[in-house]
This record gives sequence, structure tokens and C-alpha cells, in this order.
Amino acid sequence: MTRISEIAKICNVSKTTVSRVLNNHPYVSKEKREQILKVMEELDYAPSSLARNFRTNKTKTIAISVPSFDHPFFAQLVKGVSLAALENDYKVLIFQTFYDSKNELDVMGKLKNREVDGVILGALENEWNAIKPYLKYGPILLCNEYHHSASIPIIGYDEFEATYKAVNHLIEKGHRKIGFCYDTSYSQAQGQRKEGFIKALADNDLLHNDDWIFGHGFTIEDGFRICDEIVKLKEKPTALFTGNDQVAAGIIKKATALGYKIPECLAIVGYDNQSICQVTTPTITTIDIPILELGQRTVIELIKYLNEDLKLKRDIIKLPTKLKIREST
Repeated sequence: MTRISEIAKICNVSKTTVSRVLNNHPYVSKEKREQILKVMEELDYAPSSLARNFRTNKTKTIAISVPSFDHPFFAQLVKGVSLAALENDYKVLIFQTFYDSKNELDVMGKLKNREVDGVILGALENEWNAIKPYLKYGPILLCNEYHHSASIPIIGYDEFEATYKAVNHLIEKGHRKIGFCYDTSYSQAQGQRKEGFIKALADNDLLHNDDWIFGHGFTIEDGFRICDEIVKLKEKPTALFTGNDQVAAGIIKKATALGYKIPECLAIVGYDNQSICQVTTPTITTIDIPILELGQRTVIELIKYLNEDLKLKRDIIKLPTKLKIREST
């Protein structure tokens, strides 16, 4: 394998001069630079990225942690992150936490050990005090999650407003018995959704029923389970904000199989506007969110802090959402 010393000897220059050419340093004459580059090409020289990273203390790699890569939302989010990273000459390491706080701390360890330059958290599995000490090793951004006191950029959506909009739509359709689904109880973003749900009901002189609040809603199978739970209730909701298109699809599938008409017996609103919304019968009313843009915007923000050596600060960026009305309401 060709070494810098060999190139320097052929060109009759110092190794420092060759390194300057490799790092695009200005203090090399045009003639000498062209000579060195020509010799590199003739020798098929490929500089060691590991060595360059060691010199610059940069890996040109960022990490993103998500609970599960096979969920359509997180797959789209990772796609957006990867596209923006590629455009900016960065690589992406993808970590699945499976909602395990220890796995999330393993990602933080990559930052501490200088294996990545920065981290994007697509969820938050730990208390903030467990994450905060790692900020001294590099920038960390929250994406698709919220924390009331985290001193870092937070890029997401107005979860309160989106849920309020969805529930108000159900109320306008004449529903008074409305249920609510969420995924994890410790997510502050999910907490904002619940606040939007309760506020929409209160503004219309309605109360929420704890029997109509369903947790651990992630997948189509969870939709099946939630539908079974609704069927067993003595007093049933007539409408449901599922917070997730997969859950919405599962509920529609199971309810239809049991003889319930959608939306006559049970109106359904999803969240994310995934492709599945357009292939169910009926199609799913949902909250449309720009998932790809979320991933891309987060990478741009992270690279800004990496390249401009800015001090990390709390900055809440909310991307727009809109209600997409289809047949399920």
C-alpha cells in the first residue's frame, strides 16, 4: 500500500507538503499541488479515513437511535436522516433501542468514545439527567420527542395542536364518546397529545372516560387487541383517536370482521399519514406529518452545530401538521 512518504520522495517534497494537499491546505503552490495529485492518481493512492479522522478529531459520522426500525414512521425518519447526511458527506449509524434505556445509553457511549460526532434521539428512553452528562462529548438533538427542560434543540410537531384538531373533527361529526390511544406513558410528546385530547373535549363541555384510554399502541396487532378491549366494554366509545396509522388499521380490520361498521359504529382517526391509510377499507382519516422533512431538518441542525462550533442551546422547532380527511370518519 502506498504511503505518504513514498509520494513525498517521488515529488521531492516533505511529507508535510503532501499532507497539506490531502487536507486542501492553501500554502502549496499550484504546480506542486498538481504534481502531487498526479502522482497520487498514478499510484492509486487512497488516504486513510481513519488517520484523517484522528488528525481532525472528526468521524464524519452521526448516530440516530429509534425504538424500532421496522415501524413505518421510523423507517421514513431514518430515510430522511440518511438522505440529508449523504448530501452533506456524512455517514449514519442506526441504532434500535427496542424501548430499552440501556440500549440508548450504549449509543451515548459511541459519542463519548468519539466513534460518532453527534447523536439524534428519535425517542427518549432515559430520564434527561442520564443523557445530559454526554453533552460534553458532542451535540445531541431530540427528534420526534419532547422534553420540558432538555437544553438541546428539539425538532418535531405540535402534538397538542394536531390532536386537538383531530378530536375536534370527531366532535364536529357529532361524536360525544371519544377514546384515545397512546404508545408509552413516559413520553412527553404523548403527554402533549393527551393534553390536546382533553382540552378539545373540555372546550366542548365533554369529559374523558378513563375506560376509553388505551396504552401500548404501536402495531396492527395492538390495534386488534385494543378493538377486543373496546368490544368488552359495557359503554363503548363511538370514535377513537388512535395516534398511529398501524393501530388504526388494526382496529378497522378487527372491528369490520366483528360486524362493526366504520365509521357508523366507530369512527377512527390515525396519525402519520402512512401509505396503509389509502389501502384499508374504509380509508383512514389521519394527521399528515412531513416525516422525511423532519429527518432532513434534524440533520441540518446537527451539522450546523458540528461545523460552526456553536454552543448547544434549547431551540424548539415545530413542523406543520394537517388533518387528512378520508372515509373512516
